[in-house]
Amino acid sequence: MKRMIIPVVLAGMMLFSGCEATELGSRAIIQAAAVDFDGHEYVVSALLFSSGGGSGGEIDPSNENVIKVTGRGDTFAAAVDDISMTDGKEIYMSENRLLILGSGFVEADVTPVLETAARDMRCSLNMLVCCADDPELLTDMHFTEGITAAQKPVDMIENAYRSGGSPKADLLTLLNNTAAGRKSLIPAFSPEQNGFGMTSDEDGMTAVLSGSRVLSGGKLSGRLDSRATAGAMLLCGNSDRALLTFSHGGREHSCEAYCVKVERLDSGEVKISAMLRRRNGESLPEELKDAAMLELDDIINAALAAE
Repeated sequence: MKRMIIPVVLAGMMLFSGCEATELGSRAIIQAAAVDFDGHEYVVSALLFSSGGGSGGEIDPSNENVIKVTGRGDTFAAAVDDISMTDGKEIYMSENRLLILGSGFVEADVTPVLETAARDMRCSLNMLVCCADDPELLTDMHFTEGITAAQKPVDMIENAYRSGGSPKADLLTLLNNTAAGRKSLIPAFSPEQNGFGMTSDEDGMTAVLSGSRVLSGGKLSGRLDSRATAGAMLLCGNSDRALLTFSHGGREHSCEAYCVKVERLDSGEVKISAMLRRRNGESLPEELKDAAMLELDDIINAALAAE
């Protein structure tokens, strides 16, 4: 009797495996999506894996089988459905790693997009969100690093966040802040002409983090440059470190400020304390500390001026 059970179990396992492979082959898996509102309709540009091409349903994690598709619709969901009709496969967004918001959300409320992504598209609440004036900047860019098209910008955000240079905004944080009436900082990308080797584009264009945008009341409002962004992260407690570049004795120096504490006094002044060290971890010489603290003070003042 036991000998009969084993073949039946194995056959069942093979049957379920076959169904899963077939289901995967009928889906288009989005890895990065850019969404904008042009005043009339939503425009979604997506980078997705196409599992066709005779690969037996398996996904090849290379940029060669990543395709860009664009959809339009009266709602975010309708624009994604339009992509499905274009590609001919069911769109699968739960593996999406990056959502890029366009400048159209200066006027339009982005909250329905975020809610739809979480509720209907079943995107991970840890999915990162960033912005760019033209959100297709990142869906058009062909980075040479990373096994997926979304990995390089995601790594850029993560690395900048760890050093205190840029915020990291995920879907859950944005939804919670919006519901509570709190502001959020969203990392912003812009094009730059120094990308030789970083991208496969012959003109050397690449995308770089260039500060942040403030999400307030569901809309992109203020724009902060890189210095003001680093200061804002210290002010709101999202970071306790910053990379500093300053001049002293006719030379340029750099160091890291860590264990930074910023206290707003009743008088309106700001009290700042920090530990300082060189980028290689060595102690910063005493003669450089005053100049470094002045630079840290300037960064925080830049954030205060932007409030």
